Amino acid sequence: MLPFRWIFIILWCALSVTHAARAAILYSSPVLNEAAGLLDIVPEQSKQLASSYLTQRTLTAKEEKSPSSVGREDTDSRIRTPGGTVEALQILAQAEYNLDNHKIAMQRLEQAEQLSSRHTLPFQHLRTRLLMIRLRWLDDHNSRQAQKSLVSVEQEFRQIENTEQLAKGIQYQMSMLAAEIASYDNDILAADRLYAAQADYISHVQSPSIIIDYHTAIGRHLLNHKLYNKALSELLLAYWSAIEENASAELAKVNQLLAQLFYERKVLDKSLDHLLQAADFYDNYEKSPALPHVLKLMGDVYYHQGKYNLALVHYFNVIDHEDERSDIRNVIDIRLSLAKTYLHLYNIPLAEQYLNRANELLAVAHFPELKAEALLLESGLAYNQKLSSQAISSAQHALDIATEEKDVGLQQNAYRLLYLAYEQAGQYDKALSNIEQYNALATIEQRQLNLISEDAFRQQKEFIEQRLHLTAQQKQLDKVSSDFQKFQKVSFVLFIGGTLFFLLMLRRGQLLKDSQESIDALTSRLFTHSRSGLNNLRMLNIKLPQSLEQSSDKFERWHIGELINEPLNDRLQFAMIDVPFMRNIYLKHGYEEGLKLEKAFGDYMKEHIEEPARIYHFSDSNFLYIEPNTDRDRDPAQLVDKIQKWIEDFLPQRNLDRIIRVGIADYPFLPRAYTAINDRELLDILLMATSAARTLAMQEQTSQWVYLKAIENAPAASLATGNIRKACKHSLSQGLIKVHSSFQNEETLKKLLKDD
Repeated sequence: MLPFRWIFIILWCALSVTHAARAAILYSSPVLNEAAGLLDIVPEQSKQLASSYLTQRTLTAKEEKSPSSVGREDTDSRIRTPGGTVEALQILAQAEYNLDNHKIAMQRLEQAEQLSSRHTLPFQHLRTRLLMIRLRWLDDHNSRQAQKSLVSVEQEFRQIENTEQLAKGIQYQMSMLAAEIASYDNDILAADRLYAAQADYISHVQSPSIIIDYHTAIGRHLLNHKLYNKALSELLLAYWSAIEENASAELAKVNQLLAQLFYERKVLDKSLDHLLQAADFYDNYEKSPALPHVLKLMGDVYYHQGKYNLALVHYFNVIDHEDERSDIRNVIDIRLSLAKTYLHLYNIPLAEQYLNRANELLAVAHFPELKAEALLLESGLAYNQKLSSQAISSAQHALDIATEEKDVGLQQNAYRLLYLAYEQAGQYDKALSNIEQYNALATIEQRQLNLISEDAFRQQKEFIEQRLHLTAQQKQLDKVSSDFQKFQKVSFVLFIGGTLFFLLMLRRGQLLKDSQESIDALTSRLFTHSRSGLNNLRMLNIKLPQSLEQSSDKFERWHIGELINEPLNDRLQFAMIDVPFMRNIYLKHGYEEGLKLEKAFGDYMKEHIEEPARIYHFSDSNFLYIEPNTDRDRDPAQLVDKIQKWIEDFLPQRNLDRIIRVGIADYPFLPRAYTAINDRELLDILLMATSAARTLAMQEQTSQWVYLKAIENAPAASLATGNIRKACKHSLSQGLIKVHSSFQNEETLKKLLKDD
C-alpha cells in the first residue's frame, strides 16, 4: 500500500491523466483542440464540446488510410471524418474519467478502438489503446498487466510504416507511460532510463507543450521519491518554460507540483506563493475540479504555519466545491483536516462533529491511512478530555495501521500521543519508551531533511533559477550573435554594393561631365560664330522659327478669343545691323589683330545685350538684333541710337569706322495676318531694308536706318505671292507698306527699294 504522502500525487495524476495522453497530439479540428485544452481544467465543458462535435456533425463515408489529416483544420462544420470522430471519442473518454465516470470512459474508448479498426486508422488505434492502458492502470494499478499491454502495443507499432514524426510521437507516449508505471513500482533506475531516453526527441520537437510536459513528468517522478534536488531543477525548468511560452494551463500544473515540493520540504512561504498562482488560474473557471485540491493544500500550509482560522476558511471553500461526484477519499480527508484544526483551536464539539462524519464515511470505505489519522484524532480528543485509556487504545490502533502501511509520519504522531497518554495515566516507563521511539523516528526524518537544509534549499532554488535565466540569456545571446553575424554579412555585402554603386555613380558623373563638356564644346562650335563668339546663323535657323511659331500661336489664340488679353509682350522688333568696319577689319589690321578685334567685339556685345533681347552674328559684318516691343508706335530712332552708342563706345581709342546701316521690321509684320510672314521671309524684308540703308549711308557718309512697317489693314494676300521681295516692292507701290528712315525723302527710299 502507498504511504499517506502519495495521496495528493495520485489524485493529481489521476486528474491530469489527459495531459500526458494528449501532449504530443494536434487534433484535426479547432473544436477538438479547445475541448482537449479544457480536460484538466473544466472536464464538464470539455465533455460538452466533444459531445456536440459528435452529435451535430455527420460522419463521412470516406475512409482515411493515413494520418495525413492530423493537425489540419476541419473547415466544414457539417461533417466529421473517421479520424476526427476517434479523436472526439478519446477526448470524451478522458473527460468522463476526470468526472469519475470510469465505466463510461472505457465504453467510449472501446467505440474509438472499433471505429479506428473499421476505417484502418493505425495511429489512432494505437493512441486509443495507450489511453485504455493508462486509464485501467490508474484504476487498478496492476503494473504487470499494464506492461504486458504496452508490449502488445509496441509490437503493433513496429508493424506500421508511416511518417517519422507521427511514429516518434507514439513512441514518446509509450515510453512516458512505461516510465510512469516504473516510477509507481519504485523502479527508479528504470524510470530514469526511460525518461532520459526521450531527451533526444524533446531536443528536436517543435511543440513547447511537449517540452513542458516532459520536464513536468520527470519532476513529478522525482518528487514522488523525495529526490527534491533533482525534482526542483526539472520543475523550475518547466515553470520558466511555461512562463516564457505563456502556457497558463501548464503553468498552473507546475505550480501545484512546486507547491507540493516546498510543502514537503517545509518551505511553506514558497509553497503558498505557487499555490496562489495556481488558484488564480483555476478560479477563473467555474466548477474546476483542480481548484479544491489547490485550496486543500493551501489550508494545510496555513495549518502548519499555525494560521488555523485561514486554514478553516480554505477547508470550508473545499467543502463548497463538493458535489455528488466528489471523491469519497477527499470528502473524508477534508473533514479530518477540519477536525484536526478545530482540535488545535480547542473547539472540542466541532472537532468531534467533523470526526464523527469522517468515521461514518470510513465505515463504508477502506482507506487505511485516513483511518489511522481518524484514530489519532480520537486519541487527541480523548487526551484533551483526560480519557487516558481511550487515548492509548486509539493511538495504539493507529500505530498498528501506520506500521502496516509503513507511514513514518503517522507512526511519529502515534508515538507522540502514546507518550502523552501514558504520561497522563502515570505510566512513565511506557511513556518514556514511546518518546524514545518518537525521537528515533524524528531523528531519522531530520537526518533526511538535513541532507539539504531549508536555507540551502532556498539557495539551490535561486541558483537553479539563475542558471535557467542564464541559459535563456545564453540562448538569446546566441540568437543575437547569429543575427548580428547575419547583419554583418548583409552590411558587408551592402557596403561593397554601395561602394561599387558609388564608384559607378562617380564614373557615371565623370562620363556625364565629359559628355556635357563635349556637348558644350560641340554646341559652341556649331551654334556660335568661330571668331566673335556670338550665336551664329545656325542657331538663328533653329530658334527663330520656333520663337515665331510660338508667338504666332499666341496671337492666333488671342484673335479667336481663347486668350482674354492680347499678348503684347510677344511683339518683337528685328534690326539687321551692318557694321562696315567688321568687313574690312582683317584687311586693315591683319589676321591676328583682326581675330582679337572681332572676339573683343563679340564679348562687348554680349555684355550690353540684356535678356530677353538677343543678337546673332548673321554674316561677316551683319548682326541680327531682336528685342521685345510692346509699343507699336515707338520711334525706331530710339533703337538705332542705342545701337549707334554701342558702336561708338567700342574701343573708342581705336581708329574704326563707326558708321552703321540698320534695317528694321516688326513681328508680326502684318498686324491683321500674324502668320502670313515666316522667318525666312522676315529676314528677306530686313535684308531689303538694310541694303537700302547701306546705299543711303554710302551716299551720305553717315549712319542710316530704314524701317519697313505694314499698314494696319494690310491683307495677307498682298505678300502671299511666293516671292517676298517682289511682294514687298508691289506693296510699297500700293502704299500697303510704309517706309520710315533717317533719310527724309520717302520717294527716293521707295525708288532705292524697288531698284534693289
